[in-house]
Amino acid sequence: MKIPIIIASVLIIALIIWIVWSLIAVRNLEEPKYTVISEKDWYEIRKYASYIVAEVEVTGWQNEALNKGFSLLAGYIFWWNTSKTSIAMTVPVAEVEDLSQNIAMTVPVSNTLDSGDTRKVQFSMPSKYTLETLPKPNNDKVTLKTLDGYNAAVLTYRWYATESKVEKMKAKLVEKLDADKVEIVWDIVSAQYNPPFSFPPLRRNEIIITIK
Repeated sequence: MKIPIIIASVLIIALIIWIVWSLIAVRNLEEPKYTVISEKDWYEIRKYASYIVAEVEVTGWQNEALNKGFSLLAGYIFWWNTSKTSIAMTVPVAEVEDLSQNIAMTVPVSNTLDSGDTRKVQFSMPSKYTLETLPKPNNDKVTLKTLDGYNAAVLTYRWYATESKVEKMKAKLVEKLDADKVEIVWDIVSAQYNPPFSFPPLRRNEIIITIK
């Protein structure tokens, strides 16, 4: 009888450690500043302040592309820059679907990316930096740019951001914006805020769509 109790106790302790670690891992990570303007059915409207991003373009299926992009950007912030400066990690890790060729469209045609399409992956930079004070990347695949302030519709969901889940959440938010007569004007972003091994119910993911 003691062995099952010991096993159960170990599993409970491991679960508690997992949950606590998942909470601590993101506690002090900076993210882009925003104000919630209004809350809607399934989503909210935010006004984002301007911020700087480091960006790379990669190809591949979602997870493959995100891993490539993450590795390149992590290399930049950890040491592969002109001053060998360590830049603090921020959230989210963002994958950007560029709608700049379809400005002012109300509802985009379904545009699921395949393994040959180009994806942009971004890290936001800590707010203490400007473009002038940020170390320059040693890798010419990494670019730095400022995103001006913008309004966005944001749908938040939990668990893992699999490719099928991301596409489902994108479609859900686009459907809601269409119903509410909200005009989409720029990018659709899939944002992930947690380390890969975080406790699934605590994982925060978002679909962020820039609106007029």
